[in-house]
Amino acid sequence: MKDDLVKEHIINSSVAVFKKLGFDKVTMDDIAKAANKGRSTLYYYFKNKHEVFEQVAEMEYLSIIEPAKAKIKKSNNIEENLRFYNEIKLKSLIDKTKEYTFLLEDIRQDFNIAHSLFMKLRHIENSIFQEILTWAIHKKEIAPINQENRQFLAMTMVTAYSGLEKEMLLYGIIENMSVRLDWLVNILIKGLKYDQ
Repeated sequence: MKDDLVKEHIINSSVAVFKKLGFDKVTMDDIAKAANKGRSTLYYYFKNKHEVFEQVAEMEYLSIIEPAKAKIKKSNNIEENLRFYNEIKLKSLIDKTKEYTFLLEDIRQDFNIAHSLFMKLRHIENSIFQEILTWAIHKKEIAPINQENRQFLAMTMVTAYSGLEKEMLLYGIIENMSVRLDWLVNILIKGLKYDQ
């Protein structure tokens, strides 16, 4: 328990250092100083600054997903849930890029971090989209879909949305991104509905 708290403190303390200096300029001494810990303590929890940064990047990306996840509700219809989730996540993502330019630059420069981060978070988003689809099926908003196909559809949705986000993160802003996301949601919903 204490180990978890110390590790969390180091990660939280290092956010400001990575924001200010960027990955290339940050040293383990900078991180130790920010966390008010000795270097030996730092190396007990992390092999190198790469490991610290990976945890920081994951924490920052989760801070983008959480407000979006909080907006989806069983009482919303499927269109509302998909729009709320994607719009809020997109807004958080854009805000984060303005607030923390080094984070995105550093992720862009290290494919392994980007890949690892997107793979970890894909699992979380798969669960979110499966939940949205399950609610919509139970409320008869969309045609019934068996569990296997629901999992595949959720994965496909996550892949489509994250593909757009990667384009935005790695290569720059896509024009009218929120309009394009709405268009994508409309196409998806039309394909899933059926005449009752």
